Amino acid sequence: MGLSAKNIVVGAAVAAAAVAAFCFLNPSEEGRVKAAFKRAAATVSKEADEPLLAIAAKVRAISDLAEPEIRLSVPERDLNAKFTRSEMAQHVMLARKSCSSLSVAFESVSVQSIDGDVARATADLLVSGIGAESFLQGRDTREVESVLKKSPEDGKWRFSSMTIKAIVTPGTVSHPH
Repeated sequence: MGLSAKNIVVGAAVAAAAVAAFCFLNPSEEGRVKAAFKRAAATVSKEADEPLLAIAAKVRAISDLAEPEIRLSVPERDLNAKFTRSEMAQHVMLARKSCSSLSVAFESVSVQSIDGDVARATADLLVSGIGAESFLQGRDTREVESVLKKSPEDGKWRFSSMTIKAIVTPGTVSHPH
């Protein structure tokens, strides 16, 4: 009987490890949507003295964050336009170029809904760094509402729409750039 109980315990441990491995290797769609925000933050951020090879790799990676066409809306700047992924990458690269360092983070990512291959999510966008000509001095916090679409080709979630709104909370400063 002791051997049988030992086999049950070992079997249960193996089953628990298999379930944990499955969950780790197959994240939920919500987890994959949140991962798209992490990928975007890491891709757009810029270290001081970024190597030329890293810059070249980021151009391609930035293009891969968006659908072939992405709508960008910044109500406080009266901006509501569609861009190709190439145009969006050019704008992001120009903003990165004007900064000697740039840190981008999405905090409190909340997936509101996933309906088939379309996800709606919100997050707090935190941007900090040092920019040329006072483009960015210090830290800025914005609220972001996004629509992401899942690619049938590779299963990646990409941004198809992003609305960036000013938010004011204690301890943060939000101002137009």
